[in-house]
Amino acid sequence: MGHARPRPAVRLGAALACAVAVLTGCGGGGSAGAPAPTPPVVPGEATAGPDLSGIQLPDFVMPLIKGAVSRPNLKLTPGAVTTTDSTVACARPRHSPGPAPSLALQNQVYTEYGDTTARLQFRYFLDLLVPWNLGGAISAANLWPASAKGTGYYQKIQTDHILRDLVCRRYISLATAQHALETNWYAAWLRYVVLAGHI
Repeated sequence: MGHARPRPAVRLGAALACAVAVLTGCGGGGSAGAPAPTPPVVPGEATAGPDLSGIQLPDFVMPLIKGAVSRPNLKLTPGAVTTTDSTVACARPRHSPGPAPSLALQNQVYTEYGDTTARLQFRYFLDLLVPWNLGGAISAANLWPASAKGTGYYQKIQTDHILRDLVCRRYISLATAQHALETNWYAAWLRYVVLAGHI
């Protein structure tokens, strides 16, 4: 009499039992609480963080930035100056905005920026990219609509005042201050106002 072939259900049950034994480690001699294997150490590889002992880190609190950052279109407003002489610039009144731009010039700037309605213009203040008391010119190349909301007009004015103090106290050159504003006034605000602790 020949051997009876096992039924498929029996073979399937045996296979499942083996799989469970392998996954749970039963019968393999391993313990369930064994630590996971660690990767091999590569010779010369840094495994610790940088050594910051003796390093003076800046002590500042980053202000909460609300809304978008208002910046000029540098193609429309690259900045323009009438002087690079700090003595001339610092002789101008500290808080004076300078001569007011004509209504025609204001309308020209608003039109170039696409702010053609009173409702749109109400959201902005026309600002000199390089302020008059830092040698800035009253011209379309130096005027832009700074947003009254978010990070814009008020932070820019704060930056202007701090830069003027730095220039007139001879901590930085007038050309440096002008270039900082013409390049990226927001970066100048972070560097000369926020990081310097003037917030």
